[in-house]
Amino acid sequence: MFLSAIAAASQSLHLLLTIFTMGQQDFRCAIPDLPNDTYHIQNEAHHRLLNLSVPYDKTEGGYSQCYRHKSSPVDPDANVSTTFMSKSPALTRCTKWVYSTDVFKTSMISQFDLVCDRNMYTSHVNMMTMVGMMVGAMLSGVLSDRFGRKQPFLWMTWVHFVCAIAMAFVKSVAVLLIMRFVLAVSCVGFFATATVLSMEIVSSKKRTMAGMITMFGWSLGMFLLVLAAFFIRNWQTLQLSLACPMIIIAVSYIWLLPESPRWLLSKGRYSEANVILRTMARVNKREIPEKMLMSEVTENESSLTDSNDDDSIPNEDDTEEKEDETEQKGKSQSIFRLMKTPVLLLRLIILAYGWLVNSMVYYGLTLNVGSIIEGDIYLNFFIMSVLELVCYVMLVFFLTGPFGRKRVFCACILLGGVACLSTMFPIVLEWDVAWMNPVLSNLGKFFITSSFALVWIYTPELIPTRVRQSGLGICSMTGRIGGIVSPYIGSLSDSIPGPVGQVLPLVVFGSTAILCGILALFLPETANRKLPETIEEAKAMSW
Repeated sequence: MFLSAIAAASQSLHLLLTIFTMGQQDFRCAIPDLPNDTYHIQNEAHHRLLNLSVPYDKTEGGYSQCYRHKSSPVDPDANVSTTFMSKSPALTRCTKWVYSTDVFKTSMISQFDLVCDRNMYTSHVNMMTMVGMMVGAMLSGVLSDRFGRKQPFLWMTWVHFVCAIAMAFVKSVAVLLIMRFVLAVSCVGFFATATVLSMEIVSSKKRTMAGMITMFGWSLGMFLLVLAAFFIRNWQTLQLSLACPMIIIAVSYIWLLPESPRWLLSKGRYSEANVILRTMARVNKREIPEKMLMSEVTENESSLTDSNDDDSIPNEDDTEEKEDETEQKGKSQSIFRLMKTPVLLLRLIILAYGWLVNSMVYYGLTLNVGSIIEGDIYLNFFIMSVLELVCYVMLVFFLTGPFGRKRVFCACILLGGVACLSTMFPIVLEWDVAWMNPVLSNLGKFFITSSFALVWIYTPELIPTRVRQSGLGICSMTGRIGGIVSPYIGSLSDSIPGPVGQVLPLVVFGSTAILCGILALFLPETANRKLPETIEEAKAMSW
């Protein structure tokens, strides 16, 4: 469980790293032919030359960021006539810029000049991240159901390490977009696999804690990120300092991480599962009764072969002879067969919609955190991290109590939707209460964060072992679609004038979340229940 938490911490570090490596710096047009130009005024001569070269934009309250005068005196000590200053010389677009180093010494923005006409590339980077997460969710599902949980995890970890290191040395925006895509694929790949593995190696009573420990790892990564970013203001140094520790995970997990015994049993590889279960028992200083091991093998063999003719209990010698045959039969239960089962298809659709809504609302509110909590970016991110941690602590309290998964999930998503939807009332009714919208928005994010964390636990418990990773991959992929569209929904306030445009994004977030909470009422409860191994067992789960 703690190994999966470390993987979760690494994921949050690198997926959220662009908040700081692509942090917005104040900037303006550079003075032509002045190599030592800086954002802040150096002296009176520098001030005079700046006034001649770059127009002052009264609406923005500073020097123009994207335009400069076509021509201006190059000698700052020249006698500048008032006539020249009053004629408003023709303007041209800037080709060079200078940046403030007050908050960030360097960033991807300043290195690649992602400003003015090129500012769309910042959105492209976020877009490629979400697309990569979507592809990674599907790819990890296919690989993990085919090759097991451990090997795809290790493959993704090595890809992640190499890509994170290489990203610090990129020289073009095109390469940056590609590297960000690959990094997102690997991040989601090993995180989703680690989540499923942690759920499969513990009993039903410990699954809640296993899932929440993984979420605590995500929160830990956020705290480590803001701490590192606060002290390291150079984006390349920050990138390398967070990427290098990945080599420890990539190497040590080769020996530390076990394969999922459930997956091995579902594939008929009984002897390997037997060895891992005995090793786990020895490390935990427990003893597994021989009858328990044999009954687990018998149960899985029976479900694989769908035959009641052979009542013999396999032992460690004859199980190896049956592994090839049972593994081939076990593969017959694919994700396509699950989709042909109406009740399971309906559950998968509801879960996928839940992922889409949670991702859309979560990232939609997170991307607007600057407008919700004004002030220092490091303080804002720290507050966001604290809220995430409080959400997870609250979930542990509720999920370990008598409330179950479904009721807590429905309550969180419904309350989050109501909070988002309620933000329209102060605007539409013109209430003069400036504090209400930030409070309601933060409240909505609090509950959506809770439901987003819970859906990672709830989803694997509803999908059979043999297609669990593929099912989780489909849901996670759908969630990334929500993340992709969230910035565009947020931009509706800019494209639609008036109060309608102001409230429309949060109305969309709130209404979709409320619908999700209603649909989730049709899902079965999974608390303290055995994970379904087969499609038949999943169908038998009641409300």
